[in-house]
Amino acid sequence: MPTSFAQRISFSTWTGSDDIALNSVIAAPELNFNLKQPIITSGTRVDINLMDNQAIAFSIEAPENFDLTVDVDAPLFMTFVDDPAFTIPFQVKMAYNNLLPGNELAGKAGAIELPVGFTNITFPVNRRIAGAPGPPPTPLTGTEIRNKSTAYIYIYGSLGPVGAVPAGDYSAQITINVSFSSYD
Repeated sequence: MPTSFAQRISFSTWTGSDDIALNSVIAAPELNFNLKQPIITSGTRVDINLMDNQAIAFSIEAPENFDLTVDVDAPLFMTFVDDPAFTIPFQVKMAYNNLLPGNELAGKAGAIELPVGFTNITFPVNRRIAGAPGPPPTPLTGTEIRNKSTAYIYIYGSLGPVGAVPAGDYSAQITINVSFSSYD
């Protein structure tokens, strides 16, 4: 039986507050280029685009009318597991939808893609679809609870071109940080 190798990137998530919930839409999020193209050889380039099934979606649940900053920290290369001297170029891409799309699949159609090279964005989480933004949030008093809304971020990207590297398992780690914007 032939051995299967995978070029994949796993994720680590972090939020700056208990009021923010960042969750992967799938159980084990991995940006797996072998799911897009099973055999990856020297000279190959593999693109996972926003609308592809292999793009990874994360939901962000946070209090309405607050601005969030999403930071994606990704390496420029995937590293060979058996010898880190061998690498394959990798480029992360990102999109978001904060207009209450209903679910992550519907959100892809209206997602705003960041230009290549941009890996952070600040946007409001609110239910406002159109019009001017409302006033800033008021401080809570007593036992009040803020209404929450959901936004989605999407991670996808490109692998390659693959150089003269050994066949095998190449991997990397992407970290996603979500926090309230402070404007300091």
